[in-house]
Amino acid sequence: MIEQSVSDDPTLSQVQPFQLEGKPARGRAVRLHGVVDEILGKHSYPDGIAVLLAHALTLVTILGNTLKFEGKLILQAKGNAVVTSLVADYKSPGQEGAAGEVRGWVNFDQEKYDRLVEEGLDTNREVQQFLGAGHLAFTIDQGPDTERYQGIVGLEGATLAECAQKYFDSSEQLPTAIKLSAGRSEDGWRAGGIMLQYLSSTGGFETEDASEEESEEGWREGAILMASTKDEELLSDELSLQQLLFRLFHERGVRVFDPLPVGVLCQCTRERIGAVLSQFDDDELSDMVIDGSIVVTCEFCNKNFDFTPPAEAA
Repeated sequence: MIEQSVSDDPTLSQVQPFQLEGKPARGRAVRLHGVVDEILGKHSYPDGIAVLLAHALTLVTILGNTLKFEGKLILQAKGNAVVTSLVADYKSPGQEGAAGEVRGWVNFDQEKYDRLVEEGLDTNREVQQFLGAGHLAFTIDQGPDTERYQGIVGLEGATLAECAQKYFDSSEQLPTAIKLSAGRSEDGWRAGGIMLQYLSSTGGFETEDASEEESEEGWREGAILMASTKDEELLSDELSLQQLLFRLFHERGVRVFDPLPVGVLCQCTRERIGAVLSQFDDDELSDMVIDGSIVVTCEFCNKNFDFTPPAEAA
């Protein structure tokens, strides 16, 4: 069985929540076609770095969409190879049906990337090739009046998806399966992903007469079916997320809920940056001047803001 939701447009950037019928498994499918194309289009990332960031944006959207309050999920990866740092944020609206927003950026060494290209890229080993040794951190930020929660896992998987799975398995004791995909088409960048998580009886799932062994078997069956998802299905402009879920799980039954829209998050404004500059004294502002002005570039949207010191920044 599949319940229809308000929109099944395959080109929309949205998250599709779902639950398997009679199985202890629920999940999220996500597609970020327009969103990821807009974010990547503001930078000149080489393809390999762009795919890595697209995977991070998709991952943080899938996970952030599970937040039931207004706040942010911040994904940060620190490495010692081509990429030294990567950040992806998902802002949860805290209101049912409202749009979540996502943003991200990557700091990388172009010379190291070029050498890696000469040696041969292996996109199936994005963590080892681009990040190397380091860690992946997930931070929940509910605002200045609430203490942040952070979980950290080592970069031990071949992909960001595998690292996230290890985090949930070890730190949260929540078996999780994740698949991410990204690539460039004639119409721009595309990204999609799917996640399935195990629901124990303590997590709100109950099945009459189902033993623990049967529940675990139901979860494994769902995870195997999810793993069969093809990249072209996740990135399709023609196959909706609902159609994809039905294709994967129709024999066992899947229930889908209303999809949730996703937009691009950018918090940089002239007023906000000016307020930051106003905290510096005149000597510090003078040291920032180049060719008669202070230029501040937003790392996320790559937009420049020019200030004439010190009065305008003060």
